[in-house]
This record gives sequence, C-alpha cells and structure tokens, in this order.
Amino acid sequence: MAVVSRPLKTSGRGALLGGLRSMLASARTAALAYLLLLVLGYLVLTPVIVWGQRRLDDVRYGFPRTTYTEGFVGHGEESGDPTHLIALNLRGQVSILEIPGADTSKLRALPGPYLVGADGPYVVPYLSLADVTGDGQADLLLQVREEVVVYVNENGAFRLITPAERARLAPLGEHGR
Repeated sequence: MAVVSRPLKTSGRGALLGGLRSMLASARTAALAYLLLLVLGYLVLTPVIVWGQRRLDDVRYGFPRTTYTEGFVGHGEESGDPTHLIALNLRGQVSILEIPGADTSKLRALPGPYLVGADGPYVVPYLSLADVTGDGQADLLLQVREEVVVYVNENGAFRLITPAERARLAPLGEHGR
C-alpha cells in the first residue's frame, strides 16, 4: 500500500483568526504587565515621595514645624518694632507665640488646633495677617492643611473668631470667589 500525501486545503479565515487570537493574547499580556508595573511603581514611589517631602520640610521649617511672620498689628509697638508671631506644631498641637513690639517680656501664647492623624506632628502651620473683619486692624490667620483659623485683633490682643462673626463673614467670602 502506497501512502500519498496531499496538502490539505486550509481556509484563509482560520489562519487569520488564529493570528488574531495570538495577537490579542499578547496584547492582553502586555496590558497586564503595564498595569502591574504601574501599580508596583505607585506602591514603591509613594512612600519615597512622602519621605522626601518630610525631609524637605525638615530643612525648610525644622522639627517641630515652625513658621514666622511679623507686622504692625497695634500691640505695644511704640518702640517702632513690629509684632513677631511664631507658629509651632508641637506633637500635633499648634501654638502661636506673640511678641508685641519685639518686647519678649510681654510674650503671649495663643492656643491653636489639635491636629488629628498620623501626619499631625509633620503638618506645617502657616501664619498671615489680613483685615478680615474690616475694622482697620490686621487680624491673624492660621492655615493648617486646608483650614484657616481666624484670630480677631481686638483691644490690643488676638482672640478666636466667634460663630456669629464667622457667619457674617461667610456670605462675603462666597460672593468674592
């Protein structure tokens, strides 16, 4: 018995589908590899960036985090020296030191907010002076994270803003944006 070989007829469609399947499988594998690389990069780079930001803040603001501003606010500045204001973040508790007219014998401490969360001791408290109440005296603004705490300048000292005063100021701030 003789064996005869003949080439089988294959349809072009079968070969085309087989090539398409292998191409799709390699595309899925590549997409999965890129996705895995992206997730792995995120998991590795996020702690590195946070660590770098903390070291940069250590250089800029020290530890505990400290910021400083000065200005003429009308508190014992007869000598011509401005009032110095220092914000300290001491283990998650913000405190503001006021040195009226650069006279350290008249030092005042203003309590600030407690900072909740694991990053509390690392948050930088920013100080600024602005006339928020419109009475012609510079009020003290403390910015921590995304919140602003207002200390009203009244009778030669700073005090926390009351809810009634805040309610009066809120409509002005909404229209001004």
